[in-house]
Amino acid sequence: MEGQIELSVVVPTRNEADALPELHRRLTQALSGLAAEVLILDDSTDEVTRPALRQIAASDPSWVVVERDAHEPRGLGAAVSTGLSLARGEAICVMDADLQHPPEVIPELLGAVRAGADLAVASRYAPGGSAAGLSGRFRTAVSKSVSWVARAVFSEARRTTDPLSGFFCVRQRSIAGLEFRPVGFKILLELLVCLPGIRVKDVPFAFAPRYAGESKATLSQGILFGKHVLSLVVYVPLAALLGKVAVSAGAGMVVFVSVVALLTDLPLRPPAPWLGAAVTSLLVSVAVYGLLTFRSAFWRVGMGAQRLLWGAGLIAVAGGLVGFAVLTAKAHLATVVLAILALLAAQLLGSAMVSYLRRRARLAMPVVTLADELSLQALARRLSADFAWWIDAARPAAAPPRVEQLVTAEVVSHATRSGRPVVLTELPSSRRQARINVGSYSVILIPQLAGTRRVVRIAAVARTGRSPFSERDLHACVAWCSRLEAGAEAAADQAAPSGDRAAEAP
Repeated sequence: MEGQIELSVVVPTRNEADALPELHRRLTQALSGLAAEVLILDDSTDEVTRPALRQIAASDPSWVVVERDAHEPRGLGAAVSTGLSLARGEAICVMDADLQHPPEVIPELLGAVRAGADLAVASRYAPGGSAAGLSGRFRTAVSKSVSWVARAVFSEARRTTDPLSGFFCVRQRSIAGLEFRPVGFKILLELLVCLPGIRVKDVPFAFAPRYAGESKATLSQGILFGKHVLSLVVYVPLAALLGKVAVSAGAGMVVFVSVVALLTDLPLRPPAPWLGAAVTSLLVSVAVYGLLTFRSAFWRVGMGAQRLLWGAGLIAVAGGLVGFAVLTAKAHLATVVLAILALLAAQLLGSAMVSYLRRRARLAMPVVTLADELSLQALARRLSADFAWWIDAARPAAAPPRVEQLVTAEVVSHATRSGRPVVLTELPSSRRQARINVGSYSVILIPQLAGTRRVVRIAAVARTGRSPFSERDLHACVAWCSRLEAGAEAAADQAAPSGDRAAEAP
């Protein structure tokens, strides 16, 4: 297909031969007049689906069929993530092949994206929608229950009434740099949790009865959904924050009460048991906050947020001290009020910390650009780099002589394919008794994207010495580039005539 593709429709299939002719007919009508492609990701195990798909693709050049091998990760989520990585459209629509997702809704979803939404969700539960196509009351109850669980655990999922819908349209550039790790089949939940800053809009639709075949919703799929939720909670640092904060605070209180109970049995004079319990509780709370609640984000945001965290911990411990006195019935009304105020203050500080971390996380989006040579040199000065250069993604030239062992063709190819910044650090020595006062080389590579997700060149900065680049330097570099890009966009908006800005507004 030639020219710019506006829409890619990703359709995972598995033994869907009976529905394919009707799917092709209705998709052709729905996409009429659009520059669109249809990507079929096929995991079929029967003997008829793939021949039928090949026949359709031979007659319709807009259909691209990807026959996935048995050794590839199986499951609907894995198939969809593969389709998202292959899609060339400015927008990507994901739908099922069994026609429970009516193709006629696709133009409405695309229209919502054109109007400014980053993610348009076809919702069964929005006003005007219907889940009548679900087979029986049990399926309906299960669907509503798992949606409620997703919305209860993840605040990000509350931006839509149907966070587990398999029918949605997303702007291509909104998912640039996103690394998918889908478990099971609910890829939309992955997008909502991993992209908290995008604009989401619901488009109501009527969930239709299955055109052909059997439902693939089984008990094993339910188990996979539970694993998916757990994976997002554990491995996405700023997801499910309320639950993580509750666990962290609860761990501190449990440790505090346990240590007090243990130390009061020892021959210690007050307030030694209370002070020992308070210090232990504070250390445990901060450790759990860092390891669970904010994970790697805790260390990459700088000392400002960490001081805020320690302050919240200290106030929480103070509230715990007073609260314990209340529980032992040795406190007056003033003490109870003080305990409540201390806990409220800790909650306010915790909320402020969450807001700060989310703001910093949005600044550190991995898709950044450097406008020109001056900005590249400014970045090099900011990082105390020894030299900086551009790498053409199409024709990568050799790296400077001192770092050619680090910046290999394989590394450049990886950065080009993934579109993500990379830090490479050389160890000073591989010896067990390595000297610590010798220098080593390190490099940061920042892919520069044009259009949707196509890498056109890579900005590279290198440093030699006893202080190589670290992961924290990489995050600081990306955050600085993001602020630089945001400032340039703001300056361009101010310089543009008011009429031009109005014309560009969605």
